[in-house]
Formats: sequence, structure tokens, C-alpha cells
Amino acid sequence: MTKQNAKIVSAQGRKTNLMIMDVHKDQIPSTFALLGTSAGKKVAIRITGGCKGMSDDDKQEMLDFFSREFKGYSGLLWSGGTRSVNKDGTLDPMVTDIPGLIANQNPTCVALGTTPRTDNLSLQGESTLVLDESGTIPNPSMSGILLIQDGPEKGMDWDGDLDIYFQMMDNWKKYAAFEAIGTISWNGGGITRKEIERSIKNGWPTIVISGTGRASDDIANELKEGTLEVPDNHQLITVNKNTDGELRNKLIEFGFIDED
Repeated sequence: MTKQNAKIVSAQGRKTNLMIMDVHKDQIPSTFALLGTSAGKKVAIRITGGCKGMSDDDKQEMLDFFSREFKGYSGLLWSGGTRSVNKDGTLDPMVTDIPGLIANQNPTCVALGTTPRTDNLSLQGESTLVLDESGTIPNPSMSGILLIQDGPEKGMDWDGDLDIYFQMMDNWKKYAAFEAIGTISWNGGGITRKEIERSIKNGWPTIVISGTGRASDDIANELKEGTLEVPDNHQLITVNKNTDGELRNKLIEFGFIDED
């Protein structure tokens, strides 16, 4: 895997807009919502999951997979807004790096992120904004990140942004004429499962990438075995990570990508 400086801003326009809102007091910043509507195609996909237990080769395979399957994507693509940094300052790729990667390869795609404030913020090193004691930083490959807090001092759990981002997805559909909204999962743990189940309940297209481990494989296996409770109007499907073109075909079918 080619090493890259994790702290270089690579977002479109070489600027990442960082906005903060209080989950109890503030409205969702209109500036952030408008960033989403600037996408070339009025569709939105939330990428959820994680990379626990994955090797460097696995992570590169993940990035290559999404790069191929999302070729020509011109909608909004978003995820959590964090980035993981190795001790030498290089990028440790995560699911949260997928939106920025796709946006850099497809000029009219917009990459955004949301992140709960789980700890006190601090400046470290060469004035790098750090979100927690693990050295997590805001992801500079995104055009905008919405940091969600519960008051000025109280830390939130890592699922603290779920209500806000689900509300934003609904708002884009209802008020900004988005044609389709949906969710894709890769690997992931307990929070990812919450997101998948909530997406299914909402009746959104929900694509679980099987063969990636943990929550995504659990959901895929339960669906196959008939032990997963799903509503009648569910749009949950599974796609195997080793089948080229399968995800792309589903994205076309659901209206997220125009046919070649």
C-alpha cells in the first residue's frame, strides 16, 4: 500500500468546512445541508462500517473495490467524518476514507461526514486538530464535516450522530428533491448493525457487502437463513465483495448511478 500523508487536505477545493452543532439546541446548519445539494446527481448514499481485523492488503482491496464500483458516481456520498493516522503520520485507511476517494475520482460527487464529539478537542503537533486521545482527526478528504456535540463539555458515544444524519437524509429526500437515498455497509460492529437495521426499517435501499466480516456478514447470513426480521417493504440485499460489477449493477438498478 502506498503511504500518503494523512493530514494533507485533499478535499475538492482543497478546503474542508468544519461545522459544529449542539444536538439539543441547534438546527442542522443550512450551509452543511446545501453542500449536499451541490452534488451533480440528487442522490445520497451513506457508507457505514469499520475495518477491525483487516490487514493493510484488505484495506487496499476495500478502496479498490469501491473505486471500481462507483466509477461515474455524481451524487452525495458520506460517512463518519474521521480519519485514522499511523504513528509516522501516514494514512491508515478506513471506511471513512471511501467518500473522499470517490469524490476525488468523480468531480461532481460530493463527500461529507458527520462525527459525534466523544472527547475534548485539542491541537497537537503542528496545530493538528485532534478529536480524541487516540489521535483521530477530522477527515480532510471531505468537503464538509458536521461535528455534533451534547453541550460544550459532555462527550457522546460514537452513535451520537445517527439521529442527525438520518434526519438529514430524510430532509434531502423531502425538501431537496433527492431521487434516491440509501445505505451501504462494509464490515462494522454494533453501531453499524444499528444503522443497517434503521435503514431497512425506513425502507431505503440497503446494500450489505458480504465477505467483509463482522456485522455485515452477520446480517448477510441471517438474511440468507431467514432468521433476520425485516418489514415487508424492505429493500435489503447482499453483494459479495469478490463479484466484480455486482454492486455497480445494484446502484444502477436503484437509480444511484446512470447506466453506462
